Amino acid sequence: MYILLLLVGALFVPLRAEGSNSDQLKELLGLIQNAGPEQNILENIELPEDVFLNISQYLEKYGYPLETHQVETDDGFTLTLHRIPASKSISKNNPAVLFVPPLMSSSIDWLNHGSNYSLGLLMSDLDYDIWLLNPRGTRYSMTHNTLNSTQKKFWSYSFHEKGYYDAAVSIDYVLNSTGQKKVTIVGYSEGTSALLALAAARPEYNEKINLIVLLSPIGYMGGVSSPIALFLAKYMTEIKALFEGVHFHAVPYAKWVSELLVAICSIDGSGETCAAALGPLVGYDTEEVDLDYLLIFISDKPSGLALQELYHYGQEILSESFQQHDYGVVENLLHYGTPEPPAYNVSQITAPVAAYYAKNDFLASVEDVEKLLEELPNVADGYLVESEKFSHLDFFLGKHTRSVLYERVLSVIQKYNPV
Repeated sequence: MYILLLLVGALFVPLRAEGSNSDQLKELLGLIQNAGPEQNILENIELPEDVFLNISQYLEKYGYPLETHQVETDDGFTLTLHRIPASKSISKNNPAVLFVPPLMSSSIDWLNHGSNYSLGLLMSDLDYDIWLLNPRGTRYSMTHNTLNSTQKKFWSYSFHEKGYYDAAVSIDYVLNSTGQKKVTIVGYSEGTSALLALAAARPEYNEKINLIVLLSPIGYMGGVSSPIALFLAKYMTEIKALFEGVHFHAVPYAKWVSELLVAICSIDGSGETCAAALGPLVGYDTEEVDLDYLLIFISDKPSGLALQELYHYGQEILSESFQQHDYGVVENLLHYGTPEPPAYNVSQITAPVAAYYAKNDFLASVEDVEKLLEELPNVADGYLVESEKFSHLDFFLGKHTRSVLYERVLSVIQKYNPV
């Protein structure tokens, strides 16, 4: 999907210099033709210095410690948890925070916008004990005890499994490792769907959580305004049949694909075309997007995607319900014991919830988020960002997200989980 959007943007989004579309098209086609695992398509492109750094390289460069932990889910996946231990305080019992990433992302996305912009590093600098989940199917969590990534069943999951299994086992591991009684959990985009699914479907986990922080909460999706998402949902049956027919079930991480995306984003020399190309999916706000960071953000995308994740979201849009994955009547009866997938009972989410949303977010509409907030029994904070232009990407990529949003988020976290 990233490739499709960026190709469309590179072809059709006007450049600032008139008459340059022909040259841009030639360059784009050349990049595609030369792309591949053995090719260096970035040889003559000037890039920000942190592009393609992995989490170990990035944290070492900026002087942060890193630990790597592995946990096994109840359904057989081995997941990698990255940890930035609290180091400034004499106390070894600093409050813990677990971060759950968005679709096609990994642990580094909470960090690599730098210590002045990334929520993970902002909290590390406050001496929180930072834990970063890499859910199943992402580049650091590609192992299963009986399956391999060439099998369809390996990729048979969506945000439900990322919450029900991945977030759950991670919470238990963090609490057991730190001796804490409760943990703060933070999600963005798909990460919020996973956390809502966990807290609703396994309500006992609410007792282990002192605060759920939702950045761009995606539960109900009847108000989605993204033309890309609406198109994919409308023709989801046909798209799924096409992909199933050629046994295409997933987009695993591949560095050469990331290099192609970065090269496409660099065609105009600024990244503006890339940001504009993402507008139809997430909301237009190219002025606020940090274009240098956009290239860094893209440089590990897609970090792993199961197409079932997209199918599930398509169902959410069409049904206007926050419910589990619809396998069809027969498989639903086998899986759930009912012909229809069960809806998530969000009234069972008793842990405090802080939710942050925006007017120009094409994926998490004001209408849908406020419907969710009305059903949650314990809302600690519900804040609509004042800016009219603030979009879905700005929660991570905005130039002013710290002052516009994160300072408020940090104050709420410090209230419920003081350092």
